[in-house]
Amino acid sequence: LKLQFLYLIALHASVGITMSLRLLCFVAGACCAAGFNGRLEAEPVAEDYPKYEEMFFDQVLDHERYHSPPPPTWKQRYLMNADQWTGQGRLENGCKGPWLFYTGNEGSIDGFWASAGFVVKDLAKELGAMVVFGEERYYGKSMPFGASSLNDTRNVQYLTIDQILADYANLLTALQKEHNATNCPVIAFGGSFGGTLTTFFRLKYPHIVAGGLAASAPFGYYDPQHWAEHGVTEYTWIDIVNKDYKDAGCLTEVIAARTTMQTLGSTAAGRKTLQEVLGLCSVPRDATDAEFIFTDAIETLPQMDYTYQIGITPAYPVNATCAAFKTEMAKAVPAFTLRSGGSGGLPPATDALMRAAKKVLSFYYPLQDGKCVAAVGQGGVPGGGPAANDAWGYQSCTETFHEFAGRGVRDYTRDLAKDVALCTKYFGAAPHPFVQRTDFGGYRVNHPLSPLTNVIFSNGLRDPWSGGGMLKQESPSRPVFIMPNGAHHADLRAANPADTPDITATRQQETQIIKQWIADAAKAHW
Repeated sequence: LKLQFLYLIALHASVGITMSLRLLCFVAGACCAAGFNGRLEAEPVAEDYPKYEEMFFDQVLDHERYHSPPPPTWKQRYLMNADQWTGQGRLENGCKGPWLFYTGNEGSIDGFWASAGFVVKDLAKELGAMVVFGEERYYGKSMPFGASSLNDTRNVQYLTIDQILADYANLLTALQKEHNATNCPVIAFGGSFGGTLTTFFRLKYPHIVAGGLAASAPFGYYDPQHWAEHGVTEYTWIDIVNKDYKDAGCLTEVIAARTTMQTLGSTAAGRKTLQEVLGLCSVPRDATDAEFIFTDAIETLPQMDYTYQIGITPAYPVNATCAAFKTEMAKAVPAFTLRSGGSGGLPPATDALMRAAKKVLSFYYPLQDGKCVAAVGQGGVPGGGPAANDAWGYQSCTETFHEFAGRGVRDYTRDLAKDVALCTKYFGAAPHPFVQRTDFGGYRVNHPLSPLTNVIFSNGLRDPWSGGGMLKQESPSRPVFIMPNGAHHADLRAANPADTPDITATRQQETQIIKQWIADAAKAHW
């Protein structure tokens, strides 16, 4: 969850390959932890990857009040694919085939299409299913007040979890009626905040969705009152990141690079040097600007630590990061040398750290016009925090407020008063740290006595968001799958030959469970 989303929508093509925009939106402050700073990564997909039809639905603006005359509406975008919904998945209640619904989260919905191949490609074919992806209000093309949706605090007030869930319930109800599919079971899917939405969707609307896969859903992080019971602290998120780099062998070098940027960033001459050695398009604005650009990448790559290359991000990007540091440091003379001669006249050891850092930035930030990095750091909050004129910045000020602190790869001392002041300044809103706990149950969602059923919780342990996930199975009706080699919602991605056995096994088991839910719902004439 990071700083400002600059959704730059672009499509690229190459011979034999369609370049589909990928936005890995990980729950993270004003800059969706994976699309940070609006960074969009073109992810290549095969020509036979399912396509979608983009459609719009007249959605109610405010589901929580009764209106006369009828309430205002707006155009909500959704994506649909009926290629496999041909009757091959016909159920015993006469349903033509089940429906698979993606609970869109903080990002443009077309970005999630390519990164949810388990749903779009694998399950849809195996189940003969209809596929629908709903876009979260205030993201992508689903802007209730158009260009004024985010820059007027009176307009953004309708961005709440309850409103989002009601959107999805209303959309699905209307679509199933339109397609004569009211007897067809719906299975919901979501990753990160989308996984949280899937969980709450099943909890609040069990008559609409028969089950759900909540991948990397970190809603435990939003129940700080009960962190201690689950071994969570304000440092859990950042300590998972630190462990990833320590295990890969370069935590010391990463921290050294960050502190070097702090030192250089403290002077105008140093900031000019940072622009040159890191390949930035502009001189850093202040002492922390370059540092935050670097740490944004460093703390996101573990979330993207997949076993195969995606766009500009190499396979195992954490290992690739450490390889870059080890290679460059091996070229440097001992750090105590006084001789300069590296980039910008830096001492060789310092120069080596900066060369490695530049390489790491290339794993994460596309170059502007193929020449330089044009990113802006999201700020000091691990996982992201409040940001003006930004949908996730608003959500980070209300229902998804992060009470995180940083050490190691990012230094940050939690300052609640400062965050409250920023939220008040930006939106006239104040964080509600316990709202998810009060409204939906927090950790109690997975309590043995919880009424929630038919939800799968999956987490990859390389991912810092797993620290707030449901890691212990408390009921057979809420299966838990842990992937030691998994990154952020790795199981939602299409099967890949490079997948590790734990990821493959998780998808196989999820498939069987979902099939059973669908069969049970059809048998009960859901």
